[in-house]
Amino acid sequence: MLASCEGSQPPAVHTVYEQYHVEGTVDKTVAEMSVEGMMCEIGCVAKVRKELLEVPGVASATIEFEKDRQLNVAIVEYDAEVVEAEALVAKVTAIGDGMYPVHRMAVTHHGEAAMNP
Repeated sequence: MLASCEGSQPPAVHTVYEQYHVEGTVDKTVAEMSVEGMMCEIGCVAKVRKELLEVPGVASATIEFEKDRQLNVAIVEYDAEVVEAEALVAKVTAIGDGMYPVHRMAVTHHGEAAMNP
């Protein structure tokens, strides 16, 4: 039985930004989101992954899922010039009217300096 989330506010998302380049352009940006509510790989995980892949600028989306774990992790590689990290959170939390709340997100920007010290 699903409870209605109407009128309730989603939890505040704690976002951590890490820069791994000193100068130059960002080669890739990766967001790791702690997502609650996923109960199975066939339905929940597939739905969250599909929705993320539909966002313009998203290159890949994988879900680290373990059954019975309260929070699972969505790892999304995306173009930060095309989409903002907050839009990824909004996309996930919009699924099923808040069925999959995001509790934490870490964003890492990888650049040439990080790969070639």
